[in-house]
Amino acid sequence: MIDFPKELNSEQLEVVLHGDGPCLVLAGAGSGKTRVITYRVAYLLEQGISPENILLVTFTNKAADEMIRRMQSLTGIQEKLPWAGTFHHIAYRILRQYAPLLGYKNNFSVLDSDDSEALLKLCAKPFKSSDGDKRKFPSASILQNIISFSRNSETTVADVLDLKYPQWLVVEDQIKSIADEYYIKKKEANAMDFDDLLTNFLLLLNSDQVLQKYSQQFKYILVDEYQDTNKIQASIIKKLASAHNNLLVVGDDAQSIYSFRAADVQNILQFEKDYPSAKIFKLETNYRSSQEILQLANEVISNNVKQYKKELKTVLQSGLKPSLHPQMDQAGEAEFVAGKILELIENNTPENEIAVLFRAAYHSQMLELELVKAGIAYDYRGGLRFFERAHVKDVLAYLRILNNFADTAAWMRVLMHEEGIGPAAAQKIVEALKSATNVEDVKVIGQQVLGEKAKNGWYNFVRIWEAMLGTSRTDTAALIDSIINSPYKDYLEGEFIDSKDRLEDISQLQVFANKYNELEQFLAEASLQESFNIRGGGKSADQSGPKVVLSTIHQAKGLEWSAVFIINLSSGAFPSDRAFREPNGLEEERRLFYVAITRAKKHLHLTYPMAGGGFGDSMSGPSLFLGEISSDLLDDHSLLSGNGLVLNDEEAGVTYESEDKPLRITPGSFLRSIDDL
Repeated sequence: MIDFPKELNSEQLEVVLHGDGPCLVLAGAGSGKTRVITYRVAYLLEQGISPENILLVTFTNKAADEMIRRMQSLTGIQEKLPWAGTFHHIAYRILRQYAPLLGYKNNFSVLDSDDSEALLKLCAKPFKSSDGDKRKFPSASILQNIISFSRNSETTVADVLDLKYPQWLVVEDQIKSIADEYYIKKKEANAMDFDDLLTNFLLLLNSDQVLQKYSQQFKYILVDEYQDTNKIQASIIKKLASAHNNLLVVGDDAQSIYSFRAADVQNILQFEKDYPSAKIFKLETNYRSSQEILQLANEVISNNVKQYKKELKTVLQSGLKPSLHPQMDQAGEAEFVAGKILELIENNTPENEIAVLFRAAYHSQMLELELVKAGIAYDYRGGLRFFERAHVKDVLAYLRILNNFADTAAWMRVLMHEEGIGPAAAQKIVEALKSATNVEDVKVIGQQVLGEKAKNGWYNFVRIWEAMLGTSRTDTAALIDSIINSPYKDYLEGEFIDSKDRLEDISQLQVFANKYNELEQFLAEASLQESFNIRGGGKSADQSGPKVVLSTIHQAKGLEWSAVFIINLSSGAFPSDRAFREPNGLEEERRLFYVAITRAKKHLHLTYPMAGGGFGDSMSGPSLFLGEISSDLLDDHSLLSGNGLVLNDEEAGVTYESEDKPLRITPGSFLRSIDDL
């Protein structure tokens, strides 16, 4: 028998012993959420509840396996929970038995993402323009995202386009027709995609036969990470819990950060409305962070209006205050962070206990360069390292062909982006280019060697080529800008759901390019950085050593480190500009900041560049989130503190005031050092 009072704190024990009926467990960061669920399952088994009568729903199979492993260790029972897994896993098992009720055969196929895209490409073919203008129709990947988001959020295609893809509103009717055709073709093929598993499962539960069987069977239902459920998942759970009403959901509204995947924070915020007799439990004892870090987290999240109020407290000893380190520009910020990391390592903090977190992947580029220079190996989470990203390589390839006609690899890369130009056609052009004597010759070569199908793609390339020719080769940043504003931008927007992030990456490449007046010098340095990144990022022969972690905040959720840096806390960068255009966007961005703060155990450093945080040379200033923090909660290392200077934000710029005289710095100006004042 488990000694529950000995094993659990008082907050956890209440949940484990009294979690009957509808229960909402608000589990603060680092409060032992997994422990509570595991012990609750163990308690139910000790009370004689059959494993068949317990439904445990998690968001990953790995999480389910971990909970089962812990439960087995606790109880000594080696039998697995037969109904533990993800929503999709549970749905698949039940649909396998009852699919004929929905017009499918029991042996239906499940389409993965690639299968879905291939089928959507087929459905979209009659609607795609053949004139080579990629702006006129979205790729299969974007179509998949639009349709999937619409279904999971239970909104219309028109609403999704208006919210996320306004550039495609002009083809709204065609997208609706493609979605209808996609549904028909899946049904004809006796196939379901991942979204169908959920929507068909919910539809199946409208059958009295199925609903009665499973709502009666599942006497106790436990749901992990409830703040990340979408509307369909919440509806499924409500139906399954309708017979016994023993539903225990665990989550933290303060860590709901996945609305871009159609997660709906209202599921957890409206739990009491959906289940009027619900009990509310709060797990507020944190086992991860110092009280100083938690005080900062508590203050940050207190500014959200839509939330359950919680006050995290720690069982650990007090530590250091989180520190704020404004820097003059991005280069200064990167240099500071690299230096601090070296200090931590010298003071015996293991490299893999240090993390640098950022709002978006494009925020990391300057830091990556600095870490390479400092010889600090790092592991990149949430995407590829900057110079390994396809769109960065694309832009460099365009610049390489301008610099060197004979660069076959670069020519093949840029040409094969164009519709109708495959490897054979691209090779014909490369061979013909060997006879070119000047840049103007390039324009006509494609017309001479390509067939009609490939010529539209060639004309599109020529528009990009002409944009580059109209820009001075001594202004590398301007050359990159000419590519950003060419048909290459249309290619990115037509092909990728994250086109805005990709364009922001390229804007960051411009910042790097500002240092170079010669194209050849810039390309050489970029090539070296790519090579250094491969080594510095840990791809050398020795891959076993610990590495500093660089990660987007979304990828960092659920993880923890001894020392955490949150960089580029700048106006326009964090919160993201998009947050101001989306419903409840600002509150989600604040939750994202809260998640980042609560990853830190001992050391927390906040940084931002006073210039270039939104990229470019303009003044950006601190994030509005920093303005919400009481000064006594931070150890402020501002360059301006101690100099009698106060920073005042204004709409048109920033004013620095001292006892002597005010100095006005407007957007476009660049403050290089404290001496400039």
